[in-house]
Amino acid sequence: MADRDSLTEGQKFDIKMASYLSELRQKSMNRRSLMMKAAGAAGAAAFATAGKPFLPGLSVLAQDGKTITFGLEADVRGLEPALAYDFTANPVVCQISEGLMMFDPEGGLVPLLAEKYEHPDVLTYLYTLKDGITFSDGSPVKIEDVIASIARVRDPDVAGPMAWMYDGPGATVEQTDEKSIKITLKTPSALFQFVPATTAGHVIPKAAIDQYGADLLRNPIGTGPFKFVKWDAGSEIVLEKNPTYWQTGVPYYDQIVYKIVPEGTTRVTGMKTGDLNLITSVPPDQIEAMKGMDNITFQEVVGYTANVAAMRTDKPPFDDVKVRQAVAHAIPYDDIMENIVKDSGVLAHNTTVPSNMPGSAEDQLQPMTYDVDLAKQLLSESSQPNGFKTTYNVIAPNDVWIPQAIAVQEALKELNIDVEIKQYAYADFITLQQAGDYEGFMSFQWGADFPDASGNLLPLFYSKNIPPQNNHSYYNNPDVDKLLDDSESEFDPDKRNQMLIDIQKKISDGQPMLFFEHWKAFMPMTKEITGYTLAPLWYWDCWGRSIKPTTA
Repeated sequence: MADRDSLTEGQKFDIKMASYLSELRQKSMNRRSLMMKAAGAAGAAAFATAGKPFLPGLSVLAQDGKTITFGLEADVRGLEPALAYDFTANPVVCQISEGLMMFDPEGGLVPLLAEKYEHPDVLTYLYTLKDGITFSDGSPVKIEDVIASIARVRDPDVAGPMAWMYDGPGATVEQTDEKSIKITLKTPSALFQFVPATTAGHVIPKAAIDQYGADLLRNPIGTGPFKFVKWDAGSEIVLEKNPTYWQTGVPYYDQIVYKIVPEGTTRVTGMKTGDLNLITSVPPDQIEAMKGMDNITFQEVVGYTANVAAMRTDKPPFDDVKVRQAVAHAIPYDDIMENIVKDSGVLAHNTTVPSNMPGSAEDQLQPMTYDVDLAKQLLSESSQPNGFKTTYNVIAPNDVWIPQAIAVQEALKELNIDVEIKQYAYADFITLQQAGDYEGFMSFQWGADFPDASGNLLPLFYSKNIPPQNNHSYYNNPDVDKLLDDSESEFDPDKRNQMLIDIQKKISDGQPMLFFEHWKAFMPMTKEITGYTLAPLWYWDCWGRSIKPTTA
């Protein structure tokens, strides 16, 4: 374990919170093996009982016409924007708080809390607040709240995972009048324009930051269409309509109830029976079944995403590129896609950038080849010719990531590599990642922060972005750093895209990760609700603002 004295107060609080959540979950959940065979059996059992409510009393909520019931695949570790950087927290937080800007379905930027936005030169960004907006407690939104919210994201004691968005380009924030701020960068950044549309740009009251401090995790407040009511760790999160919401006519529903439902088959059953209205995580072996359900509208899109296993390149044995290349060639990616991932994603071409993002190198790279003989040759030429022991850290339960871990474990036996799989609950895993307290493989899933290839490169491979940021492989390549820096200040699209392609080729040569797939986003909804169209950047979006009854 890492020396606790070396951790920030924010990290210590996260560890304490994760331990607390873990205790609650252990009381309410039965941990089970997630081998695919067992998952299949569970699925069959679940569908066999699909006529009954899967959680007592839940069907009343889901069908009362006033409540949306969302099946969340894991518990959150907190509900404040500065820490909302994953696929369980964001669907909740983005209903409670909002940013100066937002993404439209095509990835374009439009003002939200901002009345206007100007970018007069490559270093300067100007934002002016709308008049008359209040937080859910009725207090007015002031420019001081905007400044305090940005400072919260950057606070070292908070140890927020999005601090790099401001710190990387050296942003300074100043108030220019009662309604406006000016953000000045030390270095140009082609990506910075997108930051105010993420949770790193959400505005919360300065008074709440001062009052709650670290406990803001459990006391979220914002300007969004819903306000926080309660969070029963391991069980449910409840939001209710914000009566002071500044947009007229929305939201349509009085309440959103998030039920924590870790088992994929149970979530699917809940949708089938109508006990749940909405989910975003669908087990791969049940996608086709869900598409065939008469009461479901099924949306899907290939996300700006990557499912990978980072190798800890700053420590043996993965500090040797030949070891990493040997491991990569020993993995049967096609078999993993066919038997585990199935229709839930598309095979990655040894990069984190999918083909539908500008600047992707996928048309110039190939998927990693499965070649055990080559893998053995590379390992024999490495610092670990006789094999070694390592660990594979992964979130559990999960219908893809655990079977992938097992597939890697089995495949690497051919190289005399002994892999121990360590499984973590979601909140515990996020804390582990941000503390950097791990060895070997780090399984993780990435969704681009921005509609730009650099969003899948800069956070993951820039040498300064090691934990608590998101360079989980501790990758350090000065050539890649320079290209990333240069691409940030290059505003010619063709030149910049070529830089991003060159970056991906260099990363591919260094093989700091196992690149599995670009996973799809799914949003099945019961047919009595409509109004929201799924897009690749859905996790920054307030879907609850748009959802409405089909009859409305």
